[in-house]
Amino acid sequence: MTITVSVGVVQHEGPRQRWIDLAKGICIILVVMMHTVLGIEKEIGQAGVLHAVVAWTKPFRMPDFFLLSGYLAAGVGALSWRSFLDRKMLRYAYFYVLWLSIVTIVKTGGAGFVAPDQLVGAFAFGLIEPFSTLWFIYILPFFMLAARMARGLLAFAFGIGAVLLHLWASTHFSGGAYAMVSQVTPSVAINSFALFFVFFFAGYMGHRRIDAWFDLARRRPLTTLSVLVVWASLHSYSLYLGIVGIPGLTLFFGLAGGLAVTLSALLLERASGFDWLAYCGHHSMAIYLAFVIPMAVSREFLIGAGIVEQPDVLMILVLAVAIIAPLVLERAVRGRAFNFLFSRPQWARMYTAKGRS
Repeated sequence: MTITVSVGVVQHEGPRQRWIDLAKGICIILVVMMHTVLGIEKEIGQAGVLHAVVAWTKPFRMPDFFLLSGYLAAGVGALSWRSFLDRKMLRYAYFYVLWLSIVTIVKTGGAGFVAPDQLVGAFAFGLIEPFSTLWFIYILPFFMLAARMARGLLAFAFGIGAVLLHLWASTHFSGGAYAMVSQVTPSVAINSFALFFVFFFAGYMGHRRIDAWFDLARRRPLTTLSVLVVWASLHSYSLYLGIVGIPGLTLFFGLAGGLAVTLSALLLERASGFDWLAYCGHHSMAIYLAFVIPMAVSREFLIGAGIVEQPDVLMILVLAVAIIAPLVLERAVRGRAFNFLFSRPQWARMYTAKGRS
């Protein structure tokens, strides 16, 4: 039996494996945590414990997202062009345009800009320069297209090019100690492609080797745990030395951290009590698409009302709302009139597809 699994907005067809949802759950929580923590710190001018967590996860937070996305996209080369365009291009375009429209209306309306020309202008700009929290969906189709074209010597050339692009982009970091961002060009899309394509391509081309490593890790859980302890120690010491941001080493730490997250998910697969994390991972697309609005609303409400003053408690509350609210919304609209928010309607498809898309 085969089923469809999503990471962010990436689909993979194959036997259901719980570790995939657990890994996706870790990824999406780390991403939302970064936006939550940095937003609150900017508002209140204070840092909390989660500040250190965001800094510690910076070298692998987004590389892990793309490594896993590439791993799960390993089958795109076998799709017909019609199926590829529908499932990997049109699908992303639908969700990006839909949520860009929603976020633009909420953002410009909240700022008092309600004139039609201002709304249209903000939306049009979002089609060229991806909105901050939607850039992942914006560039992922281009990753998919490049991966599909990578055959034979072209795959080797793409691999070399991906490494060179990353080295180029990593010489112009601008996200400080907390976010992996490049400003090598004025374009967010180009910068993000250059910085992260290497991780996606590594997951895509290396999925067979990764599967072999995972099989070995499952058979030797104590050895896997020891490897993770050693990795965490070396990662922490490297952060202390300040070498994780050196171009070239950024690639090493990104790949190592991405594999560490997936190995952690493999170990959690054997444990009980993590169904909530797997549920977050299984519905990570809903969280990624919708978290920014409840995050902003809850942040402004709690800070403005003065209900919570302790930074860590404030951050945890806002993080919880940003994670839970999209899950509640997705469940509430499922199969109803607003189902189109998270499930692509038939009119936005090139052909009838089985299951949710």
